[in-house]
Amino acid sequence: MTSPPTATARRWVIITDYPRWPSPYFSHLHRHAPQALPLTFCPDLASVSAIEPPGVLNLHRLKRLYHDPTAEARTEQAATKLLATLANLRQAGWRLVWTVHNLKPIDGQATTHTDNAVSDSVLDLADIVLCHTSADAMSLRTRTSGDVRVAGWAGLDEPQQPPSDAVAKLVNHMHAQAPVFLLLGHITRYKDLPATATIFLAHTTNASLIIAGASRDRAISADLGRVVAASGGRIVWYPQRVPPQQAGHLYAAAHAAVCPYRADAGYDFFADVLHPSSVATATCYGIPVIGPDLPAVAEITRGHPRWLAPAGASLGPALSAAEATLMATAPGVDTRTRRPPSDAIHRWQRIGRLYRSLAAELLPDEPSAEAASGTPPHLYPTGAHRR
Repeated sequence: MTSPPTATARRWVIITDYPRWPSPYFSHLHRHAPQALPLTFCPDLASVSAIEPPGVLNLHRLKRLYHDPTAEARTEQAATKLLATLANLRQAGWRLVWTVHNLKPIDGQATTHTDNAVSDSVLDLADIVLCHTSADAMSLRTRTSGDVRVAGWAGLDEPQQPPSDAVAKLVNHMHAQAPVFLLLGHITRYKDLPATATIFLAHTTNASLIIAGASRDRAISADLGRVVAASGGRIVWYPQRVPPQQAGHLYAAAHAAVCPYRADAGYDFFADVLHPSSVATATCYGIPVIGPDLPAVAEITRGHPRWLAPAGASLGPALSAAEATLMATAPGVDTRTRRPPSDAIHRWQRIGRLYRSLAAELLPDEPSAEAASGTPPHLYPTGAHRR
């Protein structure tokens, strides 16, 4: 936990609704950040203007910042206001860092020209662009001549509490299965779980699949429910959010993690920039991964047990190969008992040290006399985009 900054500290301000929004990413970053990092969380940009002196403004997911609550959508007008606000804050002395998780929103709605324009403009406006993998950095450097750095990835800490009754019941069920695959996390369109579950049944014969996660999409819930009901008990769906501090119990009981990410139907940008948190978590726990051969996934799982399918193709062959390999394990040998503890803490600490180093680089002892220059960027720039 970081210490509260002094009144005169030039702060590293992350724009997010954490801690009201209980994000595992931000809670781990906060928990393991070095004491010397003057870390502060603000729910929106409006609250930043009252902070003195100017420090580092760290953006993460952009979509909420140009979502119009009245229109209940991301709008061009809200995007224009966002970009003008960022330009004004830079002119006031704030340094801008964008930690890129995904280039575009991934909430299921089709991406728009506004989404593309916001991403391009923030890439141009940022003093530093952070990403999680070298694969992401390579792609981002084709989109901006700005300073792109790699922060690395991390997962979840080892559980510090016993499993809840519901999780214990799932764990007991998993220990009775061989092999058992785990698909954990929010159920969203970019994972296409009904199709993934159907493919699992078609390409495996003995394995079991545990799906643990909540769905807010009624159509997805209905489709997935039908596949589960017809699975003959080979698929179990626990339709509740699993608290991050409980997730490690489920991973420890799994033989492999299924991590589906689409690369079609509007999600082709996953082949350029993607933070696959399920893959990062699985590798930190030492769990073999079944997923698509996207650049970020391939980098995170390098040197790690994995079965990857070509990007955009069916996971079927990867699921089949994983089952065959795990079924061939010598009788009486349980690979789940041979894993080292999660290395997530060390990874988060390394990320925290990078943030601290960047803070020292961007926030010298004396506030810079040189304010950021330039006019507020237009949503639809008339000139050529910087490459």
